[in-house]
Amino acid sequence: MIAFLRGRLEEIASDHVVLETSGGTGYEVFCHLRTLASLHGRLGDEATLHIHTSVSDDAIRLYGFATTDELRLFKLLIGVERIGPKAALGILGRAELPVMVRAIRAGDAALVATVPGIGPKTAERVILELRGKLDGVDVIGVPVAPAASTAGDMAVQGLMSLGFREPQAREAVAAALAASEGADRDVTALVARALRRLDATPVAR
Repeated sequence: MIAFLRGRLEEIASDHVVLETSGGTGYEVFCHLRTLASLHGRLGDEATLHIHTSVSDDAIRLYGFATTDELRLFKLLIGVERIGPKAALGILGRAELPVMVRAIRAGDAALVATVPGIGPKTAERVILELRGKLDGVDVIGVPVAPAASTAGDMAVQGLMSLGFREPQAREAVAAALAASEGADRDVTALVARALRRLDATPVAR
């Protein structure tokens, strides 16, 4: 069982990174949006990711997280009916970990339901099954983010949670939407395109 991987960042894609370990092996590790954004601009640097290994009939996939708390929530999420690894990554990428944990504890299904591909019923199931299983995660002083009504709004909120100022975030998202003529409403892809239009280092709020 792989507990964590530490290695040099060889590639940062829209849904995964490639880490080259000391043995010269490159591992493809799937990550959520905020992890990918935090690694943006760090090609060639060393990084450490906590790993969940998923084994299916057709593939073995690695999922990586910046902290053990994120890994723990991911494992809880994929234990919920109809929540697979992709949906779990979407939930984790929707907001900072303390914000999402507080929302689940408070029964805020609306926040979970803003994740693409997760409807109100599935969001309610997540709340019902997980709200009593999140002991030990420190969420003091972090407010729950308001739900966004459109993919563009969600992308702007995502960029702001990474430290970009709202005018920068809105300009980058608008440019990303314009480049695709507004056709692509996948929030993860939208933020990835917007990030490429911004400086690699987030601006402190």
